[in-house]
Amino acid sequence: MSRLILIRHAQATFSRDPLEAFEDYDQLSPLGLQQAEALGAELVASGTVFDKVFVGPAVRHRQTMDAVASSYMRSEVPWPAPVLSEELAEHQGARVVERAIAAPDYGEDLIQLAKSKVEQSNGEIDQTRMYFEVYRRVTRQWARCELPASIEVEETWQAFRCRVESALHGILEETGKGEAVGIVTSGGPVGCTVAWILGLDDEKALELAWVVQNATLTEVLFSGGRMSLKSFNVQPRMRVPEFATYV
Repeated sequence: MSRLILIRHAQATFSRDPLEAFEDYDQLSPLGLQQAEALGAELVASGTVFDKVFVGPAVRHRQTMDAVASSYMRSEVPWPAPVLSEELAEHQGARVVERAIAAPDYGEDLIQLAKSKVEQSNGEIDQTRMYFEVYRRVTRQWARCELPASIEVEETWQAFRCRVESALHGILEETGKGEAVGIVTSGGPVGCTVAWILGLDDEKALELAWVVQNATLTEVLFSGGRMSLKSFNVQPRMRVPEFATYV
């Protein structure tokens, strides 16, 4: 039986300004670098040896992989040359939200709804909570194909799922019996992989993607044409509460 071990990237830089939330997102934060290093040490300690490693195209994917690889190299445990996979890129959700916020009428109503939901008793607004309220609302409509036609989208949620599944098919075809394969990517591909295995619909796939934490492991076992989910969204035993992040 072979293993796919999907690793979501460590914490990236995130602006608290809801209009600039993902402006510098494709860089790990200082905490993210610590998470990735701790993840690498935990994988080495667990005896996990990878036969192949695939990595998504984002800088945060590569930085996470490099930090994990450094732990292997320091411990003199083999680390295979990584294979870049453009198909493992994250979905367009952040861009869709940005365009939704900027859309006349729709964006203003969206912000007001989010403000009313997260406004505290003293009248103050938690900007981060407000952004994610908007994010969840917009991406859910995106997955349901319910966004206004004026909001242009280069890749639909459904096309994104097909892209991820195409990447997985290619990886499975290259994986030999009994091999362990690492995949470093984002929460979207991780959630869609689990939804694909479990036969879940688009909205459930999106909800899974929302809850994938940084630097967590999702493991899939497969043999022939059979695939089984062994674990989802597992945080290694880092013993640091601050390492439990979602962005």
